[in-house]
Amino acid sequence: MMFDLASVPAFPAWQTGEPRDDGLMIYAPEDLAERNQTYEVAQYLPGHLMIGDDSGGRGILVDGNGALWICGLGALFVDCREPLSPHLAQWVMQGCALPEWEDESDE
Repeated sequence: MMFDLASVPAFPAWQTGEPRDDGLMIYAPEDLAERNQTYEVAQYLPGHLMIGDDSGGRGILVDGNGALWICGLGALFVDCREPLSPHLAQWVMQGCALPEWEDESDE
């Protein structure tokens, strides 16, 4: 079962299809199907919908319960996802914040 994006009334305001300064791009409604088809989301993560990306190779996905995940676009597997937020509505209320990532080059 796919999560109904319309159940979060504030979400469409974020669906600009333009990247923010931090790289987050929430896909415009007319781009959702093409992005999900291109990355074969239904095949690799059934029940998930990719709603955007971080402009750095990671997709933002919502599962059937509304939970948000971030996952490398080259490894769209359940065990490769990282939790982003318990629910899309909560993430939207928090300004669709991306996590701070450690710079691997500093290690």
